[in-house]
Amino acid sequence: MTAEAKPDPLIHPITRLSICGLLAAGADWIEFAALRDAAGISDSVLSKQSRVLEDAGYVEVRKGAIGRRPRTWFRLTPEGRQAVQGHLAWLAQLEQAVSASRADAQLAKPLPP
Repeated sequence: MTAEAKPDPLIHPITRLSICGLLAAGADWIEFAALRDAAGISDSVLSKQSRVLEDAGYVEVRKGAIGRRPRTWFRLTPEGRQAVQGHLAWLAQLEQAVSASRADAQLAKPLPP
């Protein structure tokens, strides 16, 4: 199924887009520290932004422990995966439109004398 190309204001902020992109490209579940490090953000930023995505139904969170150490894992929900695909398709269309405009502007430049 191909997602409809449309902007998603919830995913668009760069931090959330990074989180969603990493989750879309990664394995099924991604551990908190691995996601934090890959996105290059702090614990508090990941916590806050993942909560926004979780509340929207885009991200599923699983908590557990390895030994005595608490752990948190994330994955995209099917709704989240569809939203990311649609947003990325919209960004690709936007990039094509900008490139076409640049090419048109380049062609419209008068030739030097």
